Amino acid sequence: IDIRANETIMLILSLFCFFFRCPWISASALFMLRNGEMEIPSEAKREWIKFAAACREGEDNSKRNPIARIRSDCADTQPIIYKISGVGIDQHPIGVFVINQKTGEINITKIVDREETPMFVIHCHAINVMTGKSIETPLDLRVRVLDINDNPPIFTQHMFSGSIIESSMENTFVMKITATDADEPNNLNSKIAYKIESQTPSGPLLFILNTENGELHIAKALDREVKAKQKSLLQKKYC
Repeated sequence: IDIRANETIMLILSLFCFFFRCPWISASALFMLRNGEMEIPSEAKREWIKFAAACREGEDNSKRNPIARIRSDCADTQPIIYKISGVGIDQHPIGVFVINQKTGEINITKIVDREETPMFVIHCHAINVMTGKSIETPLDLRVRVLDINDNPPIFTQHMFSGSIIESSMENTFVMKITATDADEPNNLNSKIAYKIESQTPSGPLLFILNTENGELHIAKALDREVKAKQKSLLQKKYC
């Protein structure tokens, strides 16, 4: 077979593997044809074959097992076992993930909490059974913990207070209410909306609260008696 034709075949196979990330074709499986014979190039680089799935916090993810699978193509030429280490395995919280040392299947055994560990990094090792030595550069497998809306917003202060002068016009700024949420940042689960639940004395709302930024403004000009009473009630409302 013409060497130039062979190089073209090699290029096509390499591009196919790169763009489609085919788990069934690894670098060591690429071959060169010379004089009509198949040869495995000595410089062929071994590869990990890997898969990882995200886990949802607060749920039993074991029904999705295996949540990850690893394989080294070194297993084609020598007896190996797979081991894992890191947070969630041999570091707190211990035992969240376990591995089948023969198949490389990684299972989750416990419920996880994103607020405690938002991402697990599993260190994967391929060990030669005969020598007990690692035959691959360790692989870091990242397992993301998906957030659920399990944390209520918490006010940043025990009490918020504000005041205005008697001649203040409508829409005058009174104060800013702030709160935090422990759910995943920049996520709908951690988005906070502000609302006035009630007011005393009852009647048309005397204040306007911006639902997004927590800024409180007066809805209309208030007389001195109403302002004094309402100020006291607002302090209690937002504590």
